[in-house]
Amino acid sequence: MKNDDVQYINDISYGYWKAQVLFVASELDLFTLIGERGKSGKLISKKLGSDLRATEMLLNALVSLKLLSKSKEIYCNTAVSRRCLMKDSPAYQGDRIQHFHNMWDYWSGLGRAVKTGKPTAFYNAKKGVDKKRLREFISAMHNTAAVQAGTIYSKLQLKRYGRLLDLAGGQGTYSVKFAEKNRNLKAVVFDLPDVIKLTRKHIRESGMTGQITAKAGNCLEDSLGKELYDIVLVSHLLHAYDASENQKILKKCWDSLIKDGIVVIQEFVLNPSKTMPLFGTLFSLNMLMGTQGGSSYSAVEMKEWLKKAGFKNLKRVDLGMDSGLIIGKKV
Repeated sequence: MKNDDVQYINDISYGYWKAQVLFVASELDLFTLIGERGKSGKLISKKLGSDLRATEMLLNALVSLKLLSKSKEIYCNTAVSRRCLMKDSPAYQGDRIQHFHNMWDYWSGLGRAVKTGKPTAFYNAKKGVDKKRLREFISAMHNTAAVQAGTIYSKLQLKRYGRLLDLAGGQGTYSVKFAEKNRNLKAVVFDLPDVIKLTRKHIRESGMTGQITAKAGNCLEDSLGKELYDIVLVSHLLHAYDASENQKILKKCWDSLIKDGIVVIQEFVLNPSKTMPLFGTLFSLNMLMGTQGGSSYSAVEMKEWLKKAGFKNLKRVDLGMDSGLIIGKKV
């Protein structure tokens, strides 16, 4: 056996060590504490009220992960940490990191989930969620949407549209970002009642109450309206449901659109064999443990659902961060 093969297996086996280092550093808000100018291990330990020896071990591990640099006993944030791990950055990802940390326990039940086919998570997507974890989840989704909103706006040329349904839109990050760029856009964020409480707060704080409204409901049980919108955004929703449920959701999207309107699905898109990309395959397991029938899906599957719902002119647009758009038009 080649040494490279052994190293490859080892890298996978201790991958959770790396994740735990990031989880703890983020929980301590270490990167914000270090700031722009850097600090010594002694000063960091003093401010944290932590053990110096243990703190320096953690800091040195973060250097090896290229999240910090070290020079003459001074630890500094790297460019990626300044952009993604300091709380005052627009691209801050700390809430998303906390969300991954929250999944730590139920991922330890993967073997049981594989044997039984049943979820192991502390919640079930169809039965509701713990309110604290819900807030943390919505904040995590905000981190992702805040980074991707500009790219999606440009790729879809959203200045052409006037009426948006943001389906399962969370706290409304996409709607807010889009409305800031298109002052003629009117948006409705549709999500579960517990989520909509957070949505309304975010809309108020963003000063967008004149352009964006929030509506509580269940996308499987409630109508989305008839011929009201020229664009429906379905961002990271379909992976929570099985194929038949997704077919039902997309038919409701069709009904809610005016002629020539479009539906935009954002998902972790798998290849036809469902073996790549890596994050999408792992996310399928995450849905195995967190939902009754959810999964990552291939572009082939999602396009087939769109066809059955009546959509034409189907196309795919690739995005960064392991996701892509599948678009269909009502003609």
